[in-house]
Amino acid sequence: MKPDTESECLLHTPYFDVVKERGYFIVKEAQAINGVVAVPVLPDGRLMLAVLQRRAIGAQSIEFPRGAIDRGETASDAAARELLEETGWPALKVTELGLLHSNTSLIASAVAVCRVDIDGEAVEGTDGEVDKVLFVSLAELKAMIAAGKITDGHTLSAAMMLIAQPL
Repeated sequence: MKPDTESECLLHTPYFDVVKERGYFIVKEAQAINGVVAVPVLPDGRLMLAVLQRRAIGAQSIEFPRGAIDRGETASDAAARELLEETGWPALKVTELGLLHSNTSLIASAVAVCRVDIDGEAVEGTDGEVDKVLFVSLAELKAMIAAGKITDGHTLSAAMMLIAQPL
C-alpha cells in the first residue's frame, strides 16, 4: 500500500487539478472555498431565482445566482458581485449562511452560501448569462422543488440552509 502522503497529478488546468490519492480521484482547486451561491431575498421575503441555459445538462435550469470567488475576494463580496453581474441587482446586505460541499467524494473545495438582501429593481445591464429572473415565495420555492422544477444541487442546498436559519 502506498503512503498516505503520495499523490499523482493526472491533469493540470488553469482552474483545477485532478489527482489520484490512495486510489481515489480528486478534483482540487486553488482555493479551499472556490465558489459562492447568492440567495437574493426581497423585503417581503420573496426570493429571486435565475433561469439560465446549462450546457452540461443541455437544458435550462432554475437556480440561485452563483459563481467563482476571485483571488483575494471574500465570499460576501463575490456574492454581491455575482448577483450584480448576472441579474443587474445590487446587494443591500450580505450574510454568510455557511458552506456546502458539492461532492465530498470527488471535489475538495467548498462553496459558500450567502443570503443577499435586495430591494428596488435592477440598476445595470448583465453579463447575459441569465435568461430571466423569477420572484417566488418560500412556499412557491418548496413547491417547485417538490415538483422537480429545481434540480440544481447548489440551489437545493442553499434553500435548505436559508430555511434552517432562525428568523
